[in-house]
Amino acid sequence: IIINDGSIDKSLEIIYKYQKKDKRIVLINRKNKGLITSLNEGVEKSSGSYIARMDADDISLAHRFERQIKLMELENLDICGGHFLSINNFGEPISLNLTPIGHDLCTLSLISKVPFAHPSVMIRKSFLEKNKIKYVQSLNNKAEDFDLWIRLHEKGAKFSNVNEIIFKY
Repeated sequence: IIINDGSIDKSLEIIYKYQKKDKRIVLINRKNKGLITSLNEGVEKSSGSYIARMDADDISLAHRFERQIKLMELENLDICGGHFLSINNFGEPISLNLTPIGHDLCTLSLISKVPFAHPSVMIRKSFLEKNKIKYVQSLNNKAEDFDLWIRLHEKGAKFSNVNEIIFKY
């Protein structure tokens, strides 16, 4: 599912090109409604067991989904991220970012920061549905992910990160 949230660049043209090559691509093209609406719409329109979220300028490594699903199934996780490389506009690495491994360290991390890079996460859709959890507009517009992690944790979600680099941010 690709949500073109009112872009004015060549995004739509690029999406159409890929959609012709891969019929699985579902395009939602509309006027800008913002990140929170787009995130909730993407989750609602999805039909799979897992929600893998990322932005247009992020790059998933080829093994990302395989590693996350394997760990989620092995450890019965509800949400899973992973280590990542921060890159510049040319795709060159700037820094390596390590995330906490295991549910306990992810929970401890919530005291002062987010335990996941938002575009790296994979979430079990059934957990969101069962607990009626959606993204909400928080007081700090840049904290929609932290708000979600806290609410997931309060509902008993099990967290962890894959202990390897899975994407470029």
